[in-house]
Amino acid sequence: AALRPRAGVAILSNSVDGARREEERRFGFSEVFDPILYSHETGLLKPEPEAYENALERMAADAGDVFFIDDHEVCAEGARAVGMDAIVHRDNRSTIDEIEQFLL
Repeated sequence: AALRPRAGVAILSNSVDGARREEERRFGFSEVFDPILYSHETGLLKPEPEAYENALERMAADAGDVFFIDDHEVCAEGARAVGMDAIVHRDNRSTIDEIEQFLL
């Protein structure tokens, strides 16, 4: 939520039916993230290029302006393949540091 004044934040998730309802109930993601793109709704899975391209379109963003974070290297590689800057999340401190560096 602290990033919202400085950057758009979105979710691109490989998911199963019911993910939106459950994650909204548990975490209230829609208060922070826009758009929220679930694969079971879009029919597009990471690391397919179309999943990232759809996200870029929905965010009205250029790939070079997007910093993608995932917990799987193959998904970070997929983001890089379409021109996004991407990292694999290892721990909160290093991810926050990487975000701050990107936003400079």
